[in-house]
Amino acid sequence: MRVARAPQAYQQTQVLGSDPRQLVVLMCQALVRFLERADRAIRREDFEAKAEALFRAQSVLSELGCSLDAAAGSDLAANLRRLYAGLARRIAEVDLSDDLELLGEVTASARRLAETWEEALRLCLEAEREQRAP
Repeated sequence: MRVARAPQAYQQTQVLGSDPRQLVVLMCQALVRFLERADRAIRREDFEAKAEALFRAQSVLSELGCSLDAAAGSDLAANLRRLYAGLARRIAEVDLSDDLELLGEVTASARRLAETWEEALRLCLEAEREQRAP
């Protein structure tokens, strides 16, 4: 393996070996990183990098929406689907307008989403540990 590809291989191993719930957390964290990357790109007027970062953010939201299990919690799944779609629409607006204030709002929402999923995972793992305890 070439040294340049080592981080990519590590990430792939991390994803393939992850708990499915952890994958949602990783995707939300990636969403935040892509939005932050888009912010930096807009500030330096690198519109190709901005477009790539926003495209990747949209892809994450699409994947999050596709991963929802409506049967497991129909109200929750429907609300999350609306949230993901709303964020995607706002990202499209940012792409057209280069509005840093709007991008900041979207990024703040994505951070809260990531933090919420992180906390939900922590609580689930904690509950599972308690159930296994004698």
